[in-house]
Amino acid sequence: MLILCILPLIVDSAYSADDGCGSIRGEGVPSLHSFTSPNYPNHYSSNLDCVRVIQARPGFDILVNFHHHFQIETSYDIEKNVEEKGVTSNCPNDFIEFRDGRYGFSPVIGRFCGMDTPKMEIRARSGFLWIRFRSDDLLEYTGFYATYEMVRSTDRRLNPHGSFYKDCEIQYRHALDGVIETKTLTSGLPHNYTGPLDCVWLIEVPSEYSIVLYFDEFSLYFPNHCGHNFFEVFSGTTSDQPARRYCGMTAAPVFSAHHIMYIRFYLDDANRISNTSISALYSSYAKLKNCSSKQMFSCGDDNCVPQSLACNGRKNCPYGNDELACHVAQDFLFRMVFNSYSPLVFLTIIVFLVVCGLYIWHYWPRDACRRRKPMQTT
Repeated sequence: MLILCILPLIVDSAYSADDGCGSIRGEGVPSLHSFTSPNYPNHYSSNLDCVRVIQARPGFDILVNFHHHFQIETSYDIEKNVEEKGVTSNCPNDFIEFRDGRYGFSPVIGRFCGMDTPKMEIRARSGFLWIRFRSDDLLEYTGFYATYEMVRSTDRRLNPHGSFYKDCEIQYRHALDGVIETKTLTSGLPHNYTGPLDCVWLIEVPSEYSIVLYFDEFSLYFPNHCGHNFFEVFSGTTSDQPARRYCGMTAAPVFSAHHIMYIRFYLDDANRISNTSISALYSSYAKLKNCSSKQMFSCGDDNCVPQSLACNGRKNCPYGNDELACHVAQDFLFRMVFNSYSPLVFLTIIVFLVVCGLYIWHYWPRDACRRRKPMQTT
């Protein structure tokens, strides 16, 4: 499914209903515009990782305020646990984090922990507020109670490069594979639009798979000039650093360990999109020693792809084994040789040949002797 431009991101869909993060998403809290740490006012649970995105109405910012008390496990390294302008700079254990945007790589507003209510203003000016609460497996505290409000923006919404922000997002959800292309971005641009182009693809496949990205074409307008154009790949919903960043002449495949991937494409002048051409295939895959145990196609290198992707006209395996000889061998022999059951088939054939050989070796000499004995008596 394809959704282009100016849409709120529903990150919550990546989580199940019983993941323990409902209160972060505002479920079961007394006020519509409030959220709490899980299980508040009791101690929050261990090993949580909750994400929420809040979207403001056009022309409004999002302002967050904490109420009552604030208790989140802090760092025990006193020298590193420095607070500057109300922001705790070292929260390696439990924390609540805010970003000005809709992604885990959006500009950070602050990451907070400890026993003191944050003093700095928590304000998202981009129209989106990204929230993450994380707890480790050690100490838990009572957490926090927070509210947010939409306040009229006092400045024009700008992107990090100083031009008017162009919201551009494309979502691919639930499909096992698909193609992303920069040429599709031109249809969403306003007429005579000037300024930077900053677009994000959100790719989500079924949770039992991970995502690999193969590039068929990679041609930037300004190769080796990362300030003018770049292509970044982020793995998962909480990554603040790209798994790969491309701004040169070539792009190698990216294997992600997650079932969600974000791809960011930036061009400092949208008019140059016609001189840029990027095409890439994303595919579902899994790392397994035995692909047949999950009814998957074996690529021959511990990479497995869903059976439905074999012979679909796209090379979903690293070396294209899933498309090998498909145009001439769609019959049983090809399936037997190239699917994930081939080791079992070959083993069966070998056992059959060994049994036949043993039978011949055991019984053939006896039959020959029986035939010779009557000849000798005559």
